[in-house]
Amino acid sequence: MRWCRVLFTVALVFLVVCSPAGAQPFDLIVPDPSVGDSLSTELRRLQAIERDMSLERLTQGPTKLEALVELGELRLAQGKLEEAERFFEMAIEMQPEHLRANKGLAMVYYQQGRFSQTKAIFDRLTRLYPLSEALSKDLDRVRSKLTSTGEVGLRIFEDTRGLQEIVSQVEAYFPSFTYPRLSARYRFETWQYKESGQKLNSRIIASTFDYALSRRTRVSLTFAPETFTDRSQAVNNYTVHGVTGTDQLHLAAMAGRTTFKENLATARLAMGEDYGTLVLFGDLHERARIIQSITAGDLTDGNARRRFETEVLYFIQRRGIPLLSLNGKISSTSFERQTDVQGKPYVYWAPSDYRSAQLTLSWERGVGGRWWWGIETNYILNSFRDVPTATTVFERGFGAGVHVSYRFETGRIHGEFGDTLQHYYRQRRLGVFASFDF
Repeated sequence: MRWCRVLFTVALVFLVVCSPAGAQPFDLIVPDPSVGDSLSTELRRLQAIERDMSLERLTQGPTKLEALVELGELRLAQGKLEEAERFFEMAIEMQPEHLRANKGLAMVYYQQGRFSQTKAIFDRLTRLYPLSEALSKDLDRVRSKLTSTGEVGLRIFEDTRGLQEIVSQVEAYFPSFTYPRLSARYRFETWQYKESGQKLNSRIIASTFDYALSRRTRVSLTFAPETFTDRSQAVNNYTVHGVTGTDQLHLAAMAGRTTFKENLATARLAMGEDYGTLVLFGDLHERARIIQSITAGDLTDGNARRRFETEVLYFIQRRGIPLLSLNGKISSTSFERQTDVQGKPYVYWAPSDYRSAQLTLSWERGVGGRWWWGIETNYILNSFRDVPTATTVFERGFGAGVHVSYRFETGRIHGEFGDTLQHYYRQRRLGVFASFDF
């Protein structure tokens, strides 16, 4: 009998050690995948969970607490928020102050739109781990969703056509803790246009309401009337925006009306454009993203505009950290007509066939955890048809930009400057922004 027990033990160890790593370590009844009832679905989920737990124990030998945290993080990465929540809660029951388990549960709440519960966890963790660098980074990532924020900014644009635009703005963001899927944003902007010694001012008061239907689907509505100094009637701009998709592929749709401010003359006429845009974007893999957009707009003067744009963004990494980013963009813009019904040219440029190719190289770096700065260079090649001469004109040029940010406990300060080729003219831009929590 003793030798039988020894042989049985040796055989069991041999099976465990020599079994393939991907083999199922124990037998379970596998339900038919074609059966769609809830019991079969739950059994398959339980089987997958048990298999993951067993494989974790065989390959890493974690404790029960570590296994629960690892599985919670795995389910969180897979987008299975309910299962991740269950694993993190089980781990917290065993050790209420466990940092990774609490952070994981906070991120589950965050992705579910339960911002007040997310904030409660982070507030408690900052008291327990006041010197945790990892925790402060995570808190900074979700800060804009956990508290009300405000922003003030100033932008100045100048181009070789002689047009200057000065835009100042004040913006406030308010999440709703009573209705965690709802948030509101309010913005006040003033615009000042200068061209050929003439001036014009306008102001915009915008309200945006955003509602998260699910983790991947959200809709928003913006109403932004704009009033001009020499006109008593406002232009009622608005936008309806929705986005949905999977973890890798997203579809966004926008429709509304906006002021068509190509130059001072179009702003003085308070021209508007009714537009619709479809955007398809997603990750090709972990380092590359593609964006495809189509826009169709109808102007209030009877003209129509069409625009197609394809953009590819690629990250170059070093030791797992993004070092450089490459951005390639190809676009095509065309107006339906180049002259009005009376044969007169429009007060704005209306190309029949405008094409642009742009390649941008960007480099960013953080300094000391509070400073962040970056530079970018780009090369742009444009072509368009000159209607009077019926010839195609080519333009090319380099551009550059620099930006710097400083983060403090309750906000940040950001500044940027750039000079680049824009359409058929060169444009310089200068911007200064400050955001803060309140």
